[in-house]
Amino acid sequence: MVRKSDRFVVIGGGRVGTAVGYLLAQAGRSVAAVACRSEESLEKVREYLPHTYLTTDMVKAARKGNVLLLTTPDDLIADACVTLASAGVVRRGSYVVHMSGALGLDVLAAAEEAGAATASIHPLQTFADVRGAVRKIPGSVFAVTARDPRTGEWAEDLVRLLGGEPVRLEEENKVLYHLGAVLASNLLVALEHAAELLYQEIGMEGEKALKALLPLIEGTVSNLRRLGTERALTGPVARGDIGIIRRHLEKLEEEGREEHLHVYVALTRFALDLAEAHLSRSRSQEIAELLERYT
Repeated sequence: MVRKSDRFVVIGGGRVGTAVGYLLAQAGRSVAAVACRSEESLEKVREYLPHTYLTTDMVKAARKGNVLLLTTPDDLIADACVTLASAGVVRRGSYVVHMSGALGLDVLAAAEEAGAATASIHPLQTFADVRGAVRKIPGSVFAVTARDPRTGEWAEDLVRLLGGEPVRLEEENKVLYHLGAVLASNLLVALEHAAELLYQEIGMEGEKALKALLPLIEGTVSNLRRLGTERALTGPVARGDIGIIRRHLEKLEEEGREEHLHVYVALTRFALDLAEAHLSRSRSQEIAELLERYT
């Protein structure tokens, strides 16, 4: 279990790192240091952790604690770990944790070789700023990956300390887990952008397009929360309305909107999977054959 005497060091003071440090401090735990790459970043961290040692030197920061939380961008985690291990600040009895959703524990190999316990915790949430991260981390599901059960239990305790709900995730499943998160969040934003572009072309200029779409988006999210994916599906696929689907496809092809066409076909196939339980076999087959012609 996480001990009262543990001293936390955050390596990477971005949105997540700053929020995690703040939440740990609010929980009465010692946040001994935060390391950032720039003085500008340190000033932003200072707003949330005014009494914490802040530095641009990650080695100096790491010397002050026994639990190192690597919250740098994913591409920098392995290098940061090697730097810390090479400097001798990672040792037996310490913990090194990264918060990437896609990366496994291999990026912490240098810490393991130095005798440290390693783990990964990742909040299944999206954070646009520190304030949002502070608000959203409590209550969020965290994927927890560790080499051994004892370290896994420690990492789960850390997640609970942050107010999260831990769920164990095997290392070999991390990429699929992260793909699911990207589809559900990041690419959802891109999908709404695609819809926004269409609306802008028909006269809804500037912010009007998104303003028009937001109630629809929010209503869909509400339906998902209440009903789940299968029952929340509405629209032409759910109704088996092949005539409307055909008109959509023909319009996209006629206007040469290849990117919209590919997205429409791919997502309509997934929608058809959801709708098949409520459609006749013949109608499902008709829609599938229609989509195949536009592949």
